[in-house]
Amino acid sequence: MRPISIAALVVVPFVLFIAAGLVYQSQTGADIVTGEKTGLAAKEVGQEQFEKIYKNEPVQLEQDFDSHRCIGDAKCASELITEIIDGDTIYTANYKIRLSLVDTPEINESGHSQATSFTAKMCPVGSFITIDQDDLQLYDQYDRLLANVFCNGKSLNSALVYNGHAEISTRYCSISEFSDYPWAQRFGCAIPEPTQSDCDESYPDFCIPSSTPDLNCEDIAQKKFTVIQPDPHGFDVDRDGIGCES
Repeated sequence: MRPISIAALVVVPFVLFIAAGLVYQSQTGADIVTGEKTGLAAKEVGQEQFEKIYKNEPVQLEQDFDSHRCIGDAKCASELITEIIDGDTIYTANYKIRLSLVDTPEINESGHSQATSFTAKMCPVGSFITIDQDDLQLYDQYDRLLANVFCNGKSLNSALVYNGHAEISTRYCSISEFSDYPWAQRFGCAIPEPTQSDCDESYPDFCIPSSTPDLNCEDIAQKKFTVIQPDPHGFDVDRDGIGCES
């Protein structure tokens, strides 16, 4: 058996020491000798993110979400986008999210690819969003979370309608927390004032739209007003030209 040289006795432990130092540094971010921080620690950024940094791959670190943008008592959370389904549907690791109140074209409709591309560009896969769940309708019939979604501080719901890639689902205006938001009001949720041509000519003192369902005197605030036949609501029972006298 050949004797171990003095050089080997010095070099081998030194190499092992260096290797141990690299492992220690990769896990703690501190130099093994000085204790000085030399880089990101795996425990600080997460093992998956750390491995991406080590491999020089793109990394998306989570940032503080815009919790101040959430209104109401429903869910307010930051989520990492994993998939863009279409213009108004986004998946994250924890939720299937459907944008509240807005509708983008379906896959077989004109404008579908443009709306999907708009959403993917504004809120790309791998980025973080803030979700403000709709207090008045938490989930839709497919169990997707309904929300106003913020990307880099901007509402995706609002951006889609302002840029012509979506319409307001007006049938939900009466049951959505966001129906009085400016983008919802401007593009469909505002109740238009009836024009004079829409008013029933039987009631010249004020406007009752011709399409209004049948009313009784207790349904309206006006009393003792002019009625011209045919009086479709029957306000002038004694037909003396005055409605709701008592």
